[in-house]
Amino acid sequence: MGQRNSILVAAIFAAIIILIALVAGIALYPGIWQLPAGDREVTISGNLTSRETGSGTTYVLALYPVVLQKIREMETEAAPYESEHVVAYTTLDAPGTYTITVPRPGEYLIYAWRDTNGDGGINHEDYQEPIGWYRTDDYLLPANVRATGDGVEGIDLELIAPTPYPEEERSVSRGGGGGTLKWMKGYPVLQLRGTVEERAYAQGYLAGPQIRDWVEYVVIEYYARSPTLYENNLLPFIRSNFSANDPYVPAVDEMIRGMQDSGTDMHIDALDRDVTRDDIVAINSLYALMLMRDFVLHEEDAREGGPMCSNAVVWGNLTENDELAGGVIHGKNMDGENDLRKVTVNTLLIVATEPPEGKRVVGVDWPGFYGTYNGMNEEGLILATHSSTGADPALSATDLLDYSTLYMETLLHCQNITEAETYWKSREITRTGGWNTAISEPRKIDPDGVPSVTFESDSYGMAVRMPGDIPPTGIPAILTTNNFYLYDPKTGAAAEGDPAPILPTHHRYIAMNDTLNGFIHEGRSIGTPEMIEVLQSASNSTSYSGVTEYSYIGYPDDMSFAVSQEDLERKILDATYANFTKFSFEEVFR
Repeated sequence: MGQRNSILVAAIFAAIIILIALVAGIALYPGIWQLPAGDREVTISGNLTSRETGSGTTYVLALYPVVLQKIREMETEAAPYESEHVVAYTTLDAPGTYTITVPRPGEYLIYAWRDTNGDGGINHEDYQEPIGWYRTDDYLLPANVRATGDGVEGIDLELIAPTPYPEEERSVSRGGGGGTLKWMKGYPVLQLRGTVEERAYAQGYLAGPQIRDWVEYVVIEYYARSPTLYENNLLPFIRSNFSANDPYVPAVDEMIRGMQDSGTDMHIDALDRDVTRDDIVAINSLYALMLMRDFVLHEEDAREGGPMCSNAVVWGNLTENDELAGGVIHGKNMDGENDLRKVTVNTLLIVATEPPEGKRVVGVDWPGFYGTYNGMNEEGLILATHSSTGADPALSATDLLDYSTLYMETLLHCQNITEAETYWKSREITRTGGWNTAISEPRKIDPDGVPSVTFESDSYGMAVRMPGDIPPTGIPAILTTNNFYLYDPKTGAAAEGDPAPILPTHHRYIAMNDTLNGFIHEGRSIGTPEMIEVLQSASNSTSYSGVTEYSYIGYPDDMSFAVSQEDLERKILDATYANFTKFSFEEVFR
C-alpha cells in the first residue's frame, strides 16, 4: 500500500511539473500553442539569396516569435542554432532553396546568417557575416510566418551586409574646407573643416556608403519599419513641419553631391529609388520620426523600447583625487538605437568640426548628421541628449527643429551654461517633443558656481533643473534619465511647488543614485572607474539591459573624453562593460 501511495504521489508531482512547463511555454511563446487539429511536423521553405559573395555555411533558423532583444541575445551565443529561442534549423553550403521542419503548426520567425569564419557563431564586427530574415514588402523587420498543417512555401530570405568604413585614410578638399576620415585608437574619426556646406560635402564624399546604409537600415528598416509609412506619412510630415531646417538645405544638397561625386551607390532597395534630400533631412530629424509614429499614427506595432538614455555628472569634493583634482566628470549612456544589422554600432563616428567662425566641436555621432547628440566644444561645454516621456510634441507646428541641430548650434556659439540657456530661449524655433539635456561646463570657469544642470524641455517651454532639486541632494552631483521632475508640460515652465517624485519605476535613475550614494557611504572618491560603475548600474538595471550601444565620459576641465561601444568581437551588448578609450580634444583634430 505504501508503495502504491509513493507511485501515486510521484505521478501527481510529475503531472504538476508538466503542467507548469506547459503554462510557461504558453506564456513565453503563445503563437506556437494556437494549434489546429492533427498537430504534426510541418515544413517552411523558400529561396535564400545573398548580395554578398563569399563562402561559408549558411544557417537558417526557425525561432519562436520573440521580441527583437531576444534575437540580439541569441546572436551573442556561441552556437545560436542551439539557443532556447530556436525551434529548428537547417544549413546550406550556398545560396538556393532551403526547407526547415518545425515540430508543429504555429507562428515562427525565420532568420539566417552565413558563417564565414566557420566558428558556428554570428560575427557582426564590420559586418563580417551577412544576415537576413523573412520580411514583407511593407514590414521590414522580422515578420511572423504562420506554418499550417500543409506547410508554407515562398518564405524567401536575403543575406545583407552593409558597408564598413574604409581601412585607409581618405581626404577631400572643398572650397576653403574639406575633410579627412581616419582611424585613431580603433575608432573612425571624421575631421571636417570649413563652412557648413563644405563640411557636409566632405562628409558625404568620405562616408557616403555609410550614410546610405543609415537611411535604409536605421531610418527606414528599424525606425519607420514600413516603406509605405515612410514615403506616405513620415517624409510629408518632415517636409511640411520642419521649416527650421530650411537654412540647412544647401548643406544637405552638398552632402548628396559629395556622395555622388565619390561614386557611392545611392540606391535604396526598400524604396527602389536613390537617396534624396528628404532622406538626409529625415536622418537629421531622427526622433521626430519616432514621435510621428507613436503620437499621430498610433501604430499597434510601436517600436520596442526606444532611446532611453542615462547620465551622471559629479564634481567638487567628490572628485578630489589624483585623476580629477575636483574637476567635472560627465558620464552618459546612449541606449536603445539598436538595429539588428548593427549599423548604429559599426558606424559610430567621432566627428571633429572646425568652422571658419565659431567654436570647434567634437561630437560622438553617426554619419549623415550635421548636428550632434553628444558633443563638447573647445570651451569644455558639453551637451548630452535624453528623450523624455510624458510630453507630446507640437505636431501641428511648422517650424520644428531636431535637438541634434540645436545642440550643434549651441556648441558653435556658446561658452557656458548661462549662454546656452539664453541661446535656447532666444532661438525662434519649435523643439521636437520632450527632451532632457544634461549640460556641463568646466568647474575651473567658476569654482564656486554650478558646473552642471539639466535642461528639461519640450515643444512648449523649458525649465532648468539644478543639482539638489531632487535626489541626490547635498552633494555636488546631478543625474538625468528620461523623466521630467521640475518641468511641467501643462504650463510650459517649472512646476509650482515641489518637483515631481522619483517613482519606483524609474529604475535607472534609482540605480545610479544608489550606486553613487554607496560610494559616498564607503568614503570612495569618484573617478573614471566609479563613473563606469554608475553607468553600468543604469545599463543593467531592472528596466532593461543589453541595449547600451555606446557610452561617453567627458572631462571638461582637462578637455578630454572617453568612448566605449557595444563590443561586437567579444559579443558584449552593453557598452559600459566594454573597454573605454580616451582621447584629448586636440588630438582628434590632428
